[in-house]
Amino acid sequence: MSQNKNKIPNDFQRKGLELINSLVSLSESVFFLVEPDMQHRGAVVFDSRSDIEKQYTTTYGRMDPLNPERFSDTDDLVVTLDSQMAAHLLKQTIYYQEFMVPNNHRYVADMFFRHEGQIIAVLSMLREERLGNYSEEELQLLRKLQPFLEYSLKSVYLPKRHKERLSIYEKYGLTERELDVIELLLSGTSNKEIAVELSLGLATVKTHLHHIFQKTSVQSRSELVAKVLLDLQS
Repeated sequence: MSQNKNKIPNDFQRKGLELINSLVSLSESVFFLVEPDMQHRGAVVFDSRSDIEKQYTTTYGRMDPLNPERFSDTDDLVVTLDSQMAAHLLKQTIYYQEFMVPNNHRYVADMFFRHEGQIIAVLSMLREERLGNYSEEELQLLRKLQPFLEYSLKSVYLPKRHKERLSIYEKYGLTERELDVIELLLSGTSNKEIAVELSLGLATVKTHLHHIFQKTSVQSRSELVAKVLLDLQS
């Protein structure tokens, strides 16, 4: 299994992926949060390369027929790629030819999680050609599982994440964007990767880091990570 190293709580995402993979055969899977601006954040991957996640976020996500923005006004729980686009049309798209084929993806099912009608997270399940498309029995199982995962997400995971962000904010007086930078730092993300993830210039990321170092009285990324982790454990 491959996953990011984010110390801001992602245990629920990891456990959710493990559960899904124990119930249906998958090649890869990803559990990510959806911010209010519909941006893809805090992804945890299972049996996948992290660079695939970066490709999706930076270049191909907006082309995805299952992009959550396309389902913001629906109540769909689980949707397959093939239910949204005929196979012969899908195979003509840049998304399929440049992203799906090189990464050996063919069949996709996405599980959407909502709060007050807004999509807040997505669990994306991917299959190679050899595994075949999702059967109706598998889709029914996933739809039955969705309410439990959604309840757990809203009642356990997100409140814990909010609490930890709030504790760091209150201790150091950080801005929301500075908290975003720290979350990514804790996952071992480079400055360039942070810039891409947050749609910022590299110089802006460095400015945020400078302000964070000043507010937390540290001199380096490693010292900052150690200090924040100690704060979260106390």
